[in-house]
Amino acid sequence: MRRRSFQPEAPGPLEERSWPSGVGRAAFHPVVFSVRQYGLVTQRIRASFASFARFRQDDILREDLANVSMPIPFARADGLPEVIDETVDQMQRNLAAHVPFAVRTAQREFIATIRADVEARVRAGDVVLR
Repeated sequence: MRRRSFQPEAPGPLEERSWPSGVGRAAFHPVVFSVRQYGLVTQRIRASFASFARFRQDDILREDLANVSMPIPFARADGLPEVIDETVDQMQRNLAAHVPFAVRTAQREFIATIRADVEARVRAGDVVLR
């Protein structure tokens, strides 16, 4: 059984500071993220935006999106909490300016951002989709 040791002197997020002790391989094994999980995440994002379109409570939308993004590997390291804030703020500005389809546009942009982040992690070898 491999043990993982914490190395506090290494800069960066905690996900990147975990090293297998006693082996000379890569820093960590790739995270397995199933296609089913990814599909559930996108469905919950759509449901969160649909709920916002109905009730117009941006604080609940922010909280829902933060909860939805938890299972996404390396979400915090990739800056997804900041993306949530930027997306909701831009959507609010668009709604105030009466831009058509502001909620749908924000939803599509947020899903596209998550897709791009996951694809980048897959290409880098940090995440495996199954």
